[in-house]
Amino acid sequence: MLIKSITLNNFRQFKGKQILEFSTDTDKNVTVLLGDNTFGKTTILQAFNWCLYGLADFPKDSNPDFLLNLEVANEQAGIEKKCEVYVELVLEHKNTEYVVIRKQAYVDRAYGNWSSLNSQLTVSYKENGITKQVREGEERNIINGILPQSLSGYFFFDTERVSDISTRKDLSEAVKGLLGLAAVGNARKHLGARTLKATAIGQWNGALDSSGDERAREAEETITRESDRIDALREEIDNANKELDKLNSNKEKIADILRDNQNTAELQRQQQNLERQLEQEKMELADANKQFLKLFSANAVSYYELPLTEQAKEFLANANVDDKGIRDMTEASIRDIVNRGRCICGAEIIKPENGSLGNEAYQHIMDELNYVLPAHLGTAIMSFKELLASNERNLAQFYPTFEQLYRTIQKHRDTIAKLEDDIARIEESIFGKENMSSYESDMNHIKESIKRMAEKIERANRDIGASQSAIEQAQKVYDGLVSASDRNKRLIRYLAYAEKICDWIDETYAEKEQEMRIKLQEKVNSIFSRMYHGERRVQIDNQYHVTLFAVLNGKEVVTGESEGLKRVKNFAFIAGLVDLAKEKASLGKNSDAVTWDNEAYPLVMDAPFSNADETHIKNISAVLPEVANQVIMFVMEKDWQYAESVMSSRVGKYCKLKKFSESHTEIEE
Repeated sequence: MLIKSITLNNFRQFKGKQILEFSTDTDKNVTVLLGDNTFGKTTILQAFNWCLYGLADFPKDSNPDFLLNLEVANEQAGIEKKCEVYVELVLEHKNTEYVVIRKQAYVDRAYGNWSSLNSQLTVSYKENGITKQVREGEERNIINGILPQSLSGYFFFDTERVSDISTRKDLSEAVKGLLGLAAVGNARKHLGARTLKATAIGQWNGALDSSGDERAREAEETITRESDRIDALREEIDNANKELDKLNSNKEKIADILRDNQNTAELQRQQQNLERQLEQEKMELADANKQFLKLFSANAVSYYELPLTEQAKEFLANANVDDKGIRDMTEASIRDIVNRGRCICGAEIIKPENGSLGNEAYQHIMDELNYVLPAHLGTAIMSFKELLASNERNLAQFYPTFEQLYRTIQKHRDTIAKLEDDIARIEESIFGKENMSSYESDMNHIKESIKRMAEKIERANRDIGASQSAIEQAQKVYDGLVSASDRNKRLIRYLAYAEKICDWIDETYAEKEQEMRIKLQEKVNSIFSRMYHGERRVQIDNQYHVTLFAVLNGKEVVTGESEGLKRVKNFAFIAGLVDLAKEKASLGKNSDAVTWDNEAYPLVMDAPFSNADETHIKNISAVLPEVANQVIMFVMEKDWQYAESVMSSRVGKYCKLKKFSESHTEIEE
């Protein structure tokens, strides 16, 4: 497919009739349209989509559904006044020239109150020099036969609007269509299955005569029932795979966020750990304070007596005091002994009588009266010394525990102060950053959901296997019972042939699809390595999602992607698709092997160098003309200065956009 020209008439800011012709030269296959932002580059890209598919995606704040040029609308305003917008595409497909025209009429109902009428689509082509009109109602089929709408987003590509092409929902089917696998898929659908009445196999199966045989009817019912179950299970698997795609897409997005914020996440985890330690330290400090106060309360008097005790001991040690008294001996005790007349030692005590002084024992014990309180200070001092000694013993047990508790309290206080300082420093460094713990939690939930979904798919596949086995058994019974008549025998042969073809298609399709995916991955990696200088590798999974890997410490890991890197990945993927389609288109017709319907496509790109640096711009510029038959790009002049040195030899057509006002732009050659 080649695009020869596009004509815009009063389409958005393109006032009047504007024609843009494109280079179709094999060697100089690049057309460059230069224009700054707001000049209308994106409008031209949208014109392709509108002309072919009736779709245009303009910003909501720009009255997206109103296509008529505003200056024309103001100039032509008047009751029941009509104005027309149209876009015309001239293109070549499989050596046939097609002209596609879509028109949109507007009528002014009340001086500026324009309303749209139904758009009109016409498709014509040349055959043997004669222009023929495609029959009304067949235009869409012809257009989708040239460039399916599902593939248009890859070849009419708005670089600034698509951040990551590999996240598109329709990626798998669209890529299969591009690589020529859709045709065989359609053939497989046409043949169908015995339970699908509208398909070829279904119709032959329905024509079999099983009347009069209850066992045949039972077998047929089993086949129908299990086939319906398989359809339901496959739908369940499809829905599960779609959900799995969403989960994997979300997983990749969250993984990107976590990778881009690894340092923040680690600091937040450290903060959480420190806060837990701080809380524990505060609890232990409170417990130590409680023990300290309890111990101090019980021994406070002794503690405060300690300095006085030391002074008293020093004074008494230096004082010349008599301490001959018997400890705890009282005057009453001594007089009791005297009155008894015998000491506790057994000595007889004789009190004075008739002028006598009493015996020696009496005089001795009476002398002790001089040493008992309050008669004698020495005895008092001796008792006080005993008290001091008792206090010292108590303090000897109390003080080490008291001191240890004090050290523990100070240690907790120091630790708390350090933890608070560490937390404050972390809080300062992560101020204003998102909380990564929520993303980590989401990632864990997603992983669990992916696991459950994979298990669900596995169970459904096992159930499908069981149902298929039941169908095979019932089919044998059914075929044996209905093969009696010649007509049934003939139909059974048709069915057998058709089902063999289906088996061959299924097997060949699977092999071909895997082969195409591997080739695509090889091409994308080859192109990516030319565009990006670094140690990264592209991997394409079964759903054609693209993931970048880097080698770190000898292991491949999924890497984060900057916007610039995503652009390079997108280009590599699209270029790989285009290159593979071109390769297949050139080889398919000359191959003796089974061929698959496909066509080489042009590449129309708006702002292809957006968010790319000088090196990447030059790398992209070198690759694109090689992989595509035709490249049409709308470029800002500041970006073109880097690309021109590399691409100028491949440029067959230069054009510029000249902006007269916000509602008036023209194309200049």
